[in-house]
Amino acid sequence: MLERLLEFGELCRKNGLRVSTAEVLDTVAATELVGIDDPELLRGALETTLVKRRADADIFDELFALYFRRRGDWDPHAQDAEAPPLVEALRKEGLTDEEIEHLIAMLADEAARLSPLARMGLGLRRTHVEALIRLAGVRLDFSRLTNPMQIGFFTQQLLEAMNPSGARGELDAMFARLGQRIGQERAEMMAKVAAEQMNRVRSSLRRYVADEFERRNLDFVDQMRQQILANKPFGAMSEEELARLRDEVTRLAKKLKQLASLRPRVGRRGRLDARKTLRASYASGGVPFRLVHKRRRIEKPRLVVLCDISDSVRHVSRFMLQFAYTLQELFSKVRSFVFVSDLGECTDLFKQHEIQRAVDLAYSGGVVNVYANSNFGRAFKMFEQRFLDAVTPKTTVLVIGDARNNYNPPEAWALAAVKEKARRLLWLNPEPPGSWAFGDSAMRDYEPYCDRVETVGNLAQLKRVVDTLVL
Repeated sequence: MLERLLEFGELCRKNGLRVSTAEVLDTVAATELVGIDDPELLRGALETTLVKRRADADIFDELFALYFRRRGDWDPHAQDAEAPPLVEALRKEGLTDEEIEHLIAMLADEAARLSPLARMGLGLRRTHVEALIRLAGVRLDFSRLTNPMQIGFFTQQLLEAMNPSGARGELDAMFARLGQRIGQERAEMMAKVAAEQMNRVRSSLRRYVADEFERRNLDFVDQMRQQILANKPFGAMSEEELARLRDEVTRLAKKLKQLASLRPRVGRRGRLDARKTLRASYASGGVPFRLVHKRRRIEKPRLVVLCDISDSVRHVSRFMLQFAYTLQELFSKVRSFVFVSDLGECTDLFKQHEIQRAVDLAYSGGVVNVYANSNFGRAFKMFEQRFLDAVTPKTTVLVIGDARNNYNPPEAWALAAVKEKARRLLWLNPEPPGSWAFGDSAMRDYEPYCDRVETVGNLAQLKRVVDTLVL
C-alpha cells in the first residue's frame, strides 16, 4: 500500500497539485489510521492531507476515482444518460456489461497516469470542459476575444495548451500495451472509440469558447442576432422567431403613429402668426387691427388596411396580419380587411379578441374563404362597390399582398377609384420588383395607381419603409 500511496502522490504532482514529501508521509499516517476498507474514509483522509486549494479539488477527485477504482465501482445497470461515454460506445459495439466492467477496471489503472486531456478523450468519466481546463492548468486570456471570427483561433490556442498530439500519443501507447492483454482487435476498437471521443472534446472546447464570447460581448451578440433576424425572410422564420418579432412590430406601428403630420391651423388662441397678421394689416394701411393666431394640432390619419391572406403569401400573411392588428390597436380610425378571392372586414374581429386569437380566426377562414384561388381584381371590385365610403380625402389606404392574380382580370379601375378618393395609396409587396412582370403577377397593372410601392420581405425592409413613411 505504501508504494500505491507514493505513486498516487507522484501522479498528483504530475497533474499540478503541490505535494511535498512531508505531506505524503502525512498521507501514509492517515491511511494507517482509517484503513483502506472504506473508500469514503480513505478519500477523506487523502484529501485532507493533499488538497490545499479549492482549485485542486477537481484534480484530486478525478485522480482518486481513477487510481483507486476497483472492479464493481461502476454500476453496469446504469442508463446510457448516466454511464460514462466509453461505456455508451462499448455498448454500441455489442460488448456485454460484464465485459465492459472488466475493461473499465483494467483501464482505470492505466488512465490515472494519463494527462487530463487524454483521460477525457478516453471517456472513463463525464467531465465538463470547464473542469478539463482547470485540470490541465490552462490559463487563457479571453479579454481579447471581441469578435466571433476569433473563436476558432482561441479554440486552437486551448488545444495547443493541452497538447492534443501528446494526448493521442499517450492513448496509442496505452492501447498498444493493452493489446497483449485484451487482444489486438479489441484494443483497436477501443482506440477508435477514444479517437471519436477526442473529436467530441474538440467540439466541446469550441462551444466553450463560443459561450465565453457571448458572456463577454452581450451587446455584440444581441446586435448580431437582431441583424440576422431583421434580414431573414419571413418565410424562413420559425414560430419562435415570429413570436420575437411581435415586439418589433409594435414598435414600428407606434413609430408610424408618431409620423402623423402636424399641420398648422388658424385659431383664436395660440402663437401669433406674424406673417398672416401683417398680410391682413394691408387692408388697414399697415395697422394690425386683427391679430391672427396659429396653433399646431395632430391631424389623426385614417387608415384602411387591405391584407392578402392567400396561400401564395402564407409565409408572410400571418406576420402582416399582426402588423395590421397592431395598427388598429394604436390608431383611432382604422378599418381592416382581408381577402383571397372574396373580401371581408375584420375590424370588429380585431377589436374583440387578443392578437393571436384574432389572427388565427382571420387566417383559418373566420372572415373569408382562405382556400380559394387569389383574385385581386375581384377583391378590389368588391371593396369599390361595398366599402368605398370608408375612404375619405384624409384616408391612407395600405395594401399588403404579392399581386399574384392567377391570370384573372386585374380590374385596375377599381383600385384607381380607391386612389381617387384617398389621400394616399401605399402597397407593401413581399416579392422583389424583378418578379412583378412575370407569371400571374398583376403588380405592373396596379403600380400606376399607387403613390408608393415597397418591397417588404423581411423586418429590415419593413423598418426602412416605416422610417420613410408619412401617412
